[in-house]
Amino acid sequence: MLEGSYRFAIDDQPAQVLTAGQMFYEPPGAKHSTSGNGSSTKPARILAIVFGDKSQPLSRPA
Repeated sequence: MLEGSYRFAIDDQPAQVLTAGQMFYEPPGAKHSTSGNGSSTKPARILAIVFGDKSQPLSRPA
């Protein structure tokens, strides 16, 4: 997280809210079940680095 807050959940885990300076890891094949700004008044900025097998799609339909 670069700025603001971000609300997310992976698979069946409970949603979490991250703030600036924190990070998370999403394993390959995980379902991103919740995603959005953690604040209704302040913007959020996220830096995403994606690693993956080039022979596999980066995402799949839910």
